[in-house]
Amino acid sequence: MEWVPRLLAGVATTLAVIGFWGGSEPTPTQTPAPTTTTLISVPDASESLLKATPTTTANDAVIPPTARCGQWWGLAIEAGWTEDLLETLDYVMWRESRCDPTQHNTTLNKDGSTDLGLTQINDRSWCLPTRWYRSGYLQQVATLRIVECNELFDPYLNLKAAKALYDYSQEANGNGWQPWQL
Repeated sequence: MEWVPRLLAGVATTLAVIGFWGGSEPTPTQTPAPTTTTLISVPDASESLLKATPTTTANDAVIPPTARCGQWWGLAIEAGWTEDLLETLDYVMWRESRCDPTQHNTTLNKDGSTDLGLTQINDRSWCLPTRWYRSGYLQQVATLRIVECNELFDPYLNLKAAKALYDYSQEANGNGWQPWQL
């Protein structure tokens, strides 16, 4: 809102020039000041967005103005994500769910599996029983306490589960973003 003081100064100058603010009425012996029009430059919305000051979450994570899912950054930190991973996580949340924790992909997977929540975690790969994990990988990770796949619609649990998948993939493959094909 840097432009507000400039706007007010411009209005004050214009009013003074035409005799409404701080000026005096011309006397019969005075020559009236010429009437001028001052154009005030008001930035459009896109300009103010480009100059937006980053905001801060409750966890002191700086959210840049370019973040698309910034409303979830504080919760992501609570779920175990580190600040250096938030920009990529933001991209994943935007690409996968458009930042909507209620998203449920039931049609795009050829194998009949579904993807749930903010980060679109695949149920067949991570939440349902497999030959390696009798009750599902996410159910066996002690810190998650996920019982059913539908719990992944909870933004906190989804972000916590996504962090567990990131950590698993980072350790196993050297690429934590592999579950999202980055």
